[in-house]
Amino acid sequence: MKTRLILIITMIMATTCGLKAQNDNNDEDHPGGWDFSIPFLSTNRKANNGTVDIQYIETRTNRAPYPHCTSFQFGFISGIDEASGLNIDMGQSFELELRNLVAFTSRLGKWTFFNLGFGVDWRNYRMTGHNQFLLNDDGRITLAPYPAGANPDFSRIHTFSLVVPLQIHFALGGAWYFSCGPELSFNTYASLKTRYTLDGEKQKIEANRLHRNKVTWGLMCDLNYNRLGVYFKYSPCNVLQPEYGPKFKSITAGLKISF
Repeated sequence: MKTRLILIITMIMATTCGLKAQNDNNDEDHPGGWDFSIPFLSTNRKANNGTVDIQYIETRTNRAPYPHCTSFQFGFISGIDEASGLNIDMGQSFELELRNLVAFTSRLGKWTFFNLGFGVDWRNYRMTGHNQFLLNDDGRITLAPYPAGANPDFSRIHTFSLVVPLQIHFALGGAWYFSCGPELSFNTYASLKTRYTLDGEKQKIEANRLHRNKVTWGLMCDLNYNRLGVYFKYSPCNVLQPEYGPKFKSITAGLKISF
């Protein structure tokens, strides 16, 4: 737990700095390879005759400016290909992602860019119906009804992941960009929590270190206007290891703010 806390603090600090590496040896504003930029600060660069505005250079050379890659994302999750009796509630299931805390971006053409980054992702898969996730003594997770007379609140599985997104960005004109590509997830942690009320008393059941799929992947696409956008993700991988839990995959749709 202490290691995980240190990791989260490190990621938040990285977000604050918003470090992004861009490489374009042929650009006038990036002569000679690596360039580092920090969001929220001026994007002006020093030229031989003083300060030159990057937006002006890109417009003058008929090239799209670099897209904003570092982002905070909030989305709603829906389960697909779910096992019988499992019903992930999209209105209650959500994702929080800090994408591209550190990112390498390279220009492929005047209107296209390649991006490889690193980020973190939190996901909550909630059920609010009549069934709950139940952890057995052998480590298997099954679906079971709540006790008789119980008033269910929710039963959820939470995952924490280190993610490596790889995207191709297409400039559509103006400040519009479309992006797509795969995302690799290293799922380092999973937990279970169930809450319900029985005979007027609130009940809570918790369990950690679930048998999740440790490495999964998905496909994502974004549509952005300047720093605001919408995104969609589809994961064809089961969240839990099939021999240790009910099968379900996921799709996510949400909003993003880029830095």
